[in-house]
Amino acid sequence: MRHLVFDLGNVLLAWDPLTVTLPPALAGQWDEASQSAARETLFLGPGWQAFDAGVLSAESLAAQCSEDTGHPQALFSALIEAMPASLVPVTPMLAFLSQVAAHHPCHLLSNIARDTWRAVCQRYAFPRYFQSMTLSYVVGVNKPAECIYAHSFAAGAFAPEDAVFIDDRQENLAASEALGMAGLHLPTPTQADAAIAKLERWLAGGPLEQVS
Repeated sequence: MRHLVFDLGNVLLAWDPLTVTLPPALAGQWDEASQSAARETLFLGPGWQAFDAGVLSAESLAAQCSEDTGHPQALFSALIEAMPASLVPVTPMLAFLSQVAAHHPCHLLSNIARDTWRAVCQRYAFPRYFQSMTLSYVVGVNKPAECIYAHSFAAGAFAPEDAVFIDDRQENLAASEALGMAGLHLPTPTQADAAIAKLERWLAGGPLEQVS
């Protein structure tokens, strides 16, 4: 039995952290230069990784970013709250998941914060297709830490050599491959159709070809 392990961000739901926008009721409170600087600090800084791992609360993250930059804490809090709305369905991959889950066990392995995951579950039905879900905020560490992959193997009751992991980041795939789980790199969501074709051939017993 061949298992498929999916990342969430930019595999099932596309997002660009530097384009997260505030709702109209809040956007006018801060100029665009302040919002742009705040997005970079918030989403690209180490605090976001700690937030995803569940070791830093949204309030603490906003306070930390405000202290580091001098921008208002309320701006960072507003961006954190607005972030889930920026997640856009990768339609071909979600359609593939819904079809393939009827015949092959599918699993989720994602770096994601508790609040973001709750918002995803409120908005989308695709989590029901997963036989197991390994989320960073539950495990307490992010990919590419070895223990989060080990948790996924145990939660899904599969051997790594029987699975393929689809992710958008090479360092996460390198970690999976070091543990014996094949990796398929999805460079951008726009290449989802090409990735699906590779997966279909792999599921039919062929070799795993990479997206070019």
